[in-house]
Amino acid sequence: MIIGVDLDGVISKRGLYNPSLRLPWWLFLLLIPLISFAILNKKTLKELKRLESNGDKIIIISARPKQVTDLTRGWLESRQVPFSELFCVGFGKGTKQRKLDIIRKEGIQLFIDNDEKLLSFLNNNSVKAIKQFE
Repeated sequence: MIIGVDLDGVISKRGLYNPSLRLPWWLFLLLIPLISFAILNKKTLKELKRLESNGDKIIIISARPKQVTDLTRGWLESRQVPFSELFCVGFGKGTKQRKLDIIRKEGIQLFIDNDEKLLSFLNNNSVKAIKQFE
């Protein structure tokens, strides 16, 4: 199965910013020092490792700006988070649609997020989407 997972608030315990804010991407650069201190959600990490060991493919789709993709990839790898691909789609207007476009393009069968509005949007667009790992 191909599983999509959000990053901030799902893989990490807290989001580093509110993606619904319409701020320039470069303001995110002020948060870079905080990225190294982000705390992993151990329950999510355990579940992702279990899924990967079962042969499932894990794709992370985040609303982080594209400009921090390499930094984010390094953070995930240093914490041994299993994933095969990472997409940073940027926040603000159009984030939901950009996530949906990647979900469809990559053939993701299940998407996990903590944002109720996004979950509703995805489910209304024929994507099975659930809130975190319950």
